[in-house]
Amino acid sequence: MTKYCPACGEQLIDEARFCKNCGAELNGPQTNGNTHQQNTRQFIESSEKSHTLAIIAGYAMAILIPLIGLIISIYLLTRDSSNAKKHGKYVLIVAVVIWVLSILAVLR
Repeated sequence: MTKYCPACGEQLIDEARFCKNCGAELNGPQTNGNTHQQNTRQFIESSEKSHTLAIIAGYAMAILIPLIGLIISIYLLTRDSSNAKKHGKYVLIVAVVIWVLSILAVLR
């Protein structure tokens, strides 16, 4: 039976008492691939949540100060999170639209 680290998901030998990757102590019943999948899912969910502040700030700045909104949208577009990329596109659109409307208002 294959054993995995419950902390990082590293595959280990059955006799291991500590993870060779992260050093976590392996006491308790042996784990299986499901634990690795759960850890991976938790990591993905936490990385999705970690961009919430940047997303909110991006929308606010896109409306108030479009240049800063543009910078935040580029930051969001370069993240690995699909949620961050989606909102990065929307923030970019909002920033450009507000910028164009501002220029048109000044030119009148």
